[in-house]
Amino acid sequence: MKLLFALLLAGLLCACATAPGTAPATASASAAEWATMAPPTGIQWQYINSKSYEALNAGLGNSHRYESSIGWIDVYVYDMKRTNWLPGVDDPQFDEQFKGTIAEVQRATAQGMYASAKIGPTRDVRIEGLTFRSVSLRLVHARDARAYDSYTYLTARNGRLLKYRMSFNAPAPANVDAIAREFIERNVRTGPDTPVGTRELRKT
Repeated sequence: MKLLFALLLAGLLCACATAPGTAPATASASAAEWATMAPPTGIQWQYINSKSYEALNAGLGNSHRYESSIGWIDVYVYDMKRTNWLPGVDDPQFDEQFKGTIAEVQRATAQGMYASAKIGPTRDVRIEGLTFRSVSLRLVHARDARAYDSYTYLTARNGRLLKYRMSFNAPAPANVDAIAREFIERNVRTGPDTPVGTRELRKT
């Protein structure tokens, strides 16, 4: 379990550090679908690509990237070799998963990946009938000194873990909570597991 967790966190941190335009785009019907839906916040998210981490180790799941003019979002669906996670944040092992994502950022900072990492408060929020545990982070990358505001939302749904990692150039928009809620609501409704039109997942 610890090895799986470490591998997953390494993948999540790499994705968080990858800004828009650095990953190859995959054209799909999903991109057109998202572009034609005019959300109340005025932000339109475009589906970019998907990756599978299962070849590296079973249990690490898949990720799907979306981009917009203000930032990018990575959606992770994984199970850590379990298919019976209790819904929301109620599973006995859920808190360990959530705290581990924060600890990994702290380790990455100590190893020099980030010049600094400021961790905000943790809170539970209800979105689309699910309870998510959320935390905000201000990250400054060591390689280019660019600052990003990152927001993590984690829950369990249909026996698996569902995580949203949202990244914006600092400072994040003033209505970032509304932007996050809007995206998650729509993504949960349409199905976070496999975006419409997704082609074969790119292996990592």
